[in-house]
Amino acid sequence: MPASPMLISRGRVLDVDGDLDRPAVSDIFIENGHIVAVGADAAKAAVQRAEVTKIDAGDKLVIPGLINAHYHSHDTMLRGLFEQLPLDAWMLYSGPGNYSRPSPSRIGLRTMLGAAECLLNGITTVQDMPAMSQADHDQINAIVAAYEQSGIRVVLAPQISDRAPVECVPYWRGLPAASDPLLANGVNVRDYKTLIEERVGSVDMARLSWAIGPSGPQRCTDDLLSWTAAVARRHGLQIFTHLYEARSQAVLARQLYPQGSLLDHLAKFGLLGPHLTVAHGVWISRQEIERFGAAGANVVCNPISNLKLLNGFAPVVEYAKAGANIALGCDNCSGNDAQNMFQAMKAFALMWGMYSGAGEEGAARSAYKAATIGGARALKKADEIGLVRPGYRADLVLINLTDTAYRPLNSAVKQLVFGESGKGVDTVIVDGRVVVEKSRLTTISEAELHRSAEAWRAELSVESMRVSKRNEGFLRDILAAYEEANRYPIEFDRFLLRQQ
Repeated sequence: MPASPMLISRGRVLDVDGDLDRPAVSDIFIENGHIVAVGADAAKAAVQRAEVTKIDAGDKLVIPGLINAHYHSHDTMLRGLFEQLPLDAWMLYSGPGNYSRPSPSRIGLRTMLGAAECLLNGITTVQDMPAMSQADHDQINAIVAAYEQSGIRVVLAPQISDRAPVECVPYWRGLPAASDPLLANGVNVRDYKTLIEERVGSVDMARLSWAIGPSGPQRCTDDLLSWTAAVARRHGLQIFTHLYEARSQAVLARQLYPQGSLLDHLAKFGLLGPHLTVAHGVWISRQEIERFGAAGANVVCNPISNLKLLNGFAPVVEYAKAGANIALGCDNCSGNDAQNMFQAMKAFALMWGMYSGAGEEGAARSAYKAATIGGARALKKADEIGLVRPGYRADLVLINLTDTAYRPLNSAVKQLVFGESGKGVDTVIVDGRVVVEKSRLTTISEAELHRSAEAWRAELSVESMRVSKRNEGFLRDILAAYEEANRYPIEFDRFLLRQQ
């Protein structure tokens, strides 16, 4: 059932191309899930409608719904369990294949947990790359149903890969445990391919879009990358993947390919272009960045997970200078551990400042842009979301300007990026429907969600201890391989911010 027309009055609308310090007070009229008018025309349009929901935003900052352009819903139940583990070791603890197969209801629960956190933090669109323990329509149905109930917008790209772990990480072939099935076995993806091809052509819900999610070029055979390109081309889909997340991946590229480039490898299959969105892009060379930008590709910076998983700093200013579109993401719940774009914006802006010359400006605006229209472009939705403009979907966030973070209001964008934690989020609207009101979800019982999560946590803690015990046998060798990869000579260093 469509939401009733809505008039938001007297809010300060933070337009990325407008006054970012003292944004103008404006009205917004919404109908049929779209923004119809902004400014003086909004109230006039509302007068002509019989039933209009009215929201007084006189003490609110109005921003486009934030876009979490890189996320995995499969490990929401594992938040808070890990720290100081490098990426390749962390994956041996966090992947769904390490745990017993959950029921569809529990898959729905973990999906709902993530969606709830996103909405409460002003995220109205999320790009989810769930890893699945089996190719199963019931699992996908549970994910879709949870997103439908939550009210969030989602671009769903089930993650797929087929190479064995020992093929994907340098120096793992020489590990004493290299023959262990956990490290030595690849995945037969025939059923996964069938499942994905059956789903990407379907219309499951109005706020859901499908995409293709090869895990990473080093984790996919040539056959799988060829299939990815063909399916994406046939259905007009965006491709989401991980690229150069860790230093070990740059090392592997130099060991595997004549040109020493994972980007060249993707390009060989026709995967480099505006239809490509890569997460991370940390350990990428300047020459590759220039090629990436010239191709019109998109990068999603995940500054917090990149630090938590010991991966370093993405060269965000270099991407911008090369013409690449930049978006922001929060990544895994066990590798961040929060779905909070305010944290991501602040970390991004701080990195931007460190990569820039002293006295330069623009870090806060760049972060805000990446979290809104940058995310929309990365998700192939730049004409639908990411701006507060007529014709765009009515995905909006109202933030309390009465909070101490905004007193006095000197610069809305700087105080939003550097001072907002998420507690100022008062109202969240998706498709013209209020899904968060007075900082509480309207679509989900938060109390029931918390009870269900705690009940499952008690069972998962036993499994988590089993996984930790299993990994004790080869963790030391895995960490030694990580250090060996860090010693491999590379001409740049993404563990440092200010470099000549």
